[in-house]
Formats: sequence, structure tokens, C-alpha cells
Amino acid sequence: MQRKFLRRLAGATAGLVLTGTSTFAADLGVAPPPPPPPPVFTWTGFELGAQVGGGAGETGVRVISRLNGDPSFPPSDRYGSSGVFGGIHLGFNYEFANYRIVGPIVAGVQLEYNFAGITGTGSAPPLNYLETSIRQFGSADGRLGVAFDRLLIYGIGGFAYGDIRSQIQLTGLAPGLIDFFSVNRYGWDVGGGLEYNFYGNWTARAEYRYYDWGTRGFNTAGFGSFVNGLIAFAIPNHTSRETLQTGRIGLTYKFAWPSTPVVAKY
Repeated sequence: MQRKFLRRLAGATAGLVLTGTSTFAADLGVAPPPPPPPPVFTWTGFELGAQVGGGAGETGVRVISRLNGDPSFPPSDRYGSSGVFGGIHLGFNYEFANYRIVGPIVAGVQLEYNFAGITGTGSAPPLNYLETSIRQFGSADGRLGVAFDRLLIYGIGGFAYGDIRSQIQLTGLAPGLIDFFSVNRYGWDVGGGLEYNFYGNWTARAEYRYYDWGTRGFNTAGFGSFVNGLIAFAIPNHTSRETLQTGRIGLTYKFAWPSTPVVAKY
């Protein structure tokens, strides 16, 4: 009899406890799921941006004349040029997360095109006047860098193009006679910079670049004239070497790329 009573009492107590627990749980409601982990930032993806900057160039001209041995005619001249430029760039980067030195390695390619107003003049009185104008230039480059989370330190270099216009004017022997030569120049470029992801998909960069378009020869036999009515004067050939150093800042939008979420480990 006593055992029966104890069993009934235990059953009633258990039922009361379970009923109270269910009511309490119902009052609290179901706990919301935890928020998803934030995605891991990656440099992988396409990018499109714009840049502005300034450049300082140097032109080296060597003239071969028919006035052989004439000390009054300068055989060569060097002069500087400077100005500003602006343009756009398009590229693709890939982050090799499994290959680390001090951070993930980032490799990419980039196309760039700039409009420029970089000009310079030189003179060697009283015989000649020289002028160079870089109107446009661009490049197709490879980039290689190391990422420190949202900061990328990189080197860049590749093939370079330039639309370079020049002129030579003889101010002493043939006043007003000007030779214009405008050609596309091809060479190489190399440099480096920093790029930082400061908000969302936007990055800012600062970069230095050196361009070398090499030396090119020109045949310009159109300077026919006479000195004192006796000496036929002409410039059958001259060469021109062009280099340019630039500094720039840029703003880039990185298009979304499937990102890897942070996986919680317990």
C-alpha cells in the first residue's frame, strides 16, 4: 500500500515538472539562429578603375648632319618634359591563399590607357629648337604582390605604348623651317605600389611607374637650304630616345567574387 502511494506521488510530481517546463519554454519562444559568419575578404576578381597623376620625362636627340666637324652645330641634346595625365584601368587578380610568404600571394593582369599633357622643349641657340609632347600612353602589365588582409603591396611591369609627337626647328640656318615627326612608340614599363580595400568593394592605390620607349631613328631629308648660298644643308638622319617617370593615385571597384565564409571551429 505504501509502495503504491509512493509510485503515484512520484508520477504526479514528474507530470507537474514536465508541464511547468513546457509552459516556461513556450513563454520564452524558440531561440533565433546565430547570424551567419562574415565572408573572408579576397583579392580574387575583376576590377575597373581610374587614375590621375603626373609625369616627368626626358628626351635625348642625336642629330647627324652634313656639316661634318662643324663645332657650331650641336650633335645631341637632352631636355626634360613634365605634365599631368589621367585614364582608366581594367584587370583581374587571383589570390593564392595556399601559398604564403608573409601573406597570401596575389597575381594579376592589367590593361591601362591614359590621356596626357606632358610636354617639354630644348634649344641650342642659334641653330635649333626641339619640342616633345606625350599625348597618350598605355600598357599591358602583369602584377605580383603580397596581401596583408586588405592591404596589397605589389610590383607591376610589362609592355608600354606611347603616342609621342616631336619637332625640330632650325632657327639659325633656315628660319621657320620645322620638321614634325609623330609616331607610336613601343617599349616597356616597371614599377610598384600599394592598394588598400577601404570600403565594400572599393580600393585606393598609390603607384610609381617608369616607362622606357627606347631609341628610334628618323630619316628627315626635308631640311634642304643653303648657307651663304654655298653649302647645301640637310639633316638626313636623327635619333630620339624617350623615357618617362610617373606617380599616380587611383580608385578601383572590385566586382563581387564568390567568397569563402568563416567556419567556426569548436
